[in-house]
Amino acid sequence: MNELIGGIFLLAVTAVGGFAAGALRQVAAAYTENRLLAEIADAVADAVACTSQTYVDELKELGKFDEEAQKIAVTKALAACMASLSESAKDFITNNYGDIATYLTRRIEAQVKAQKL
Repeated sequence: MNELIGGIFLLAVTAVGGFAAGALRQVAAAYTENRLLAEIADAVADAVACTSQTYVDELKELGKFDEEAQKIAVTKALAACMASLSESAKDFITNNYGDIATYLTRRIEAQVKAQKL
């Protein structure tokens, strides 16, 4: 009888332990994903702000911020963003969204629009 109770107890502990381990993995994955998304958002916002201060504002004051200058600004912001992202963040983008340059360019354009509002 004691062996039966011990076996049932061991089975219950194993099942609960497996469930707890799975839940812990999910929490860790969500934390990591949130951390990477925050890093990406910060990198995009910082790159847009920096490009605006060092390139865009001066050209706008001179009345020379045309379509070609806008393309250059996006290229500069993309380069700054790529330089500041960790390899983990770059891998996350590639694995979840595909082409990193396309994804970041869209995020940069959205950030520019948000800053205008």
